Amino acid sequence: MRAALLAGLLALSACASQPRVQTTIPAAMASIQSSLAQAGAVSVSHTADWTPAQSAQFERAIRAAQCSQDRQDPVIGTIAGNVTLELSGSFTQSGQFTVGAITTTPTVGVQGSASRTRTQQVSLPVAYAPLSSLPDVEMSRQIGYETELFAQNDDARHQEAARLIEDREALRERVGELIGSWDAGQCTPRAPVAPFVGSKH
Repeated sequence: MRAALLAGLLALSACASQPRVQTTIPAAMASIQSSLAQAGAVSVSHTADWTPAQSAQFERAIRAAQCSQDRQDPVIGTIAGNVTLELSGSFTQSGQFTVGAITTTPTVGVQGSASRTRTQQVSLPVAYAPLSSLPDVEMSRQIGYETELFAQNDDARHQEAARLIEDREALRERVGELIGSWDAGQCTPRAPVAPFVGSKH
C-alpha cells in the first residue's frame, strides 16, 4: 500500500510542477521596438530641430517611396498615434489525489489538469496621405497629444502653437524641395520603403 501511495503522490506532484507561462512586458516591448527599427522607421517630428543626418535619412526614405510608386507626390504611410501593446497571460492548474479501500485491495486515483493561455495584441494606427499633405498630418497628430494644453489660454499655449507651426513649415519646405527636385532617373537601384513615425516632444 505504501508503494501505491508513494506512486500516487509522485504523479500528483508532477501535475503540480508544470512551469508557469511567462508573459514579459519588456520582451514584448523590445520586440516592437526591434520591428520598427528593422523596418527603418523614419521620424517626421520636430523638423525644425533636425540634424543633417536626420534630414538625409528623411530624404533617402522619401526618394525610396517616390521611386517605388514612380511619382513625385507618392502616398505615404505614417504611424499616426500611439503604438499600444496589450498582453495577457494566465496559468491555472488543479489536482486531486484519492486513496480508497475496497475489501483488502487499496485503490489509488489521481486527476490533474492544467491550462495555459497567452495573448498579445498590438494596435498600430496608420494614416495614408500624399507626401504633400505630410506636414498637416504630422501637425494634426501632435495637436491630438496636446489638447489639454491648447484648452488653456496662457503663454505656454502660444509658445507651443508657435513651435508646431514652425515645425510644420520646416517639414513643408523640406517636402516641397523633395517633390520639386524628384527625377525618375535617380531611381536605380531601388531602396526599400520605410514607414514614417512621429514622436512626442
